[in-house]
Amino acid sequence: MSTPTALSTREVLALPAMVKAEDAFAALGIGRDLGYRLIRQNKFPVPVVPLGARIVRVRRTDLLAFLGLAETDGGTDA
Repeated sequence: MSTPTALSTREVLALPAMVKAEDAFAALGIGRDLGYRLIRQNKFPVPVVPLGARIVRVRRTDLLAFLGLAETDGGTDA
């Protein structure tokens, strides 16, 4: 199993308003299996928005808040 690659600050800021679960995992530097396990256990650190039976999204604003980023950050890599 490979180690997930975290997204840069610039990449996180470029995400759409509703982020795919896999992109949220990458922003947090966690793998797919762990991410979905945390969601199933209601322990994911960011609120999730279920869209149907198999689709999960995360609000970019919630993700940015958890990461301590603001919409106005200059996109420098942290």
